[in-house]
Amino acid sequence: MERPLNFSMEASRIATRALIVALVVIVSAAVSATAKDEGASLCGMSQDELLECKPAVATGSAAPPPPSGACCAALGHANLTCFCSFKNNKYLPMFGINSTRAMELPSKCDPNQTAHC
Repeated sequence: MERPLNFSMEASRIATRALIVALVVIVSAAVSATAKDEGASLCGMSQDELLECKPAVATGSAAPPPPSGACCAALGHANLTCFCSFKNNKYLPMFGINSTRAMELPSKCDPNQTAHC
C-alpha cells in the first residue's frame, strides 16, 4: 500500500529539522570545546566578550538594549574587518543574532568606529 504524499512530506520535514538541530548541537559543542581548551576567539574577541555583546544584537526584540561597557571595551580591541565576513551570514539568526544590529554595534560604542566592510 502506498503512503499518502502528505505523510512522506511531513516525515521529510521532521527529518530535516532534526538534522538541523543535530548540526547546531554538534557545532555548538565543538565551538565550546575549542574555546575552553584553547582559549579560542572570534575576530579577536573571546567567547565571554562575544556573550557580553549578545543582548545588544539579539533577534526578537524591537529595541535591544545598548551595548554594555564590557562589550564596547571588547570591541575596542576586536578585528572589525574580520566581522565583515559574517555580515550576511544566514546562520546567525539560528543563534539569536541579528546581523544588521551586529554590524551597527561598533558605531554604537564609538561613533568613529566602523567595520569598513
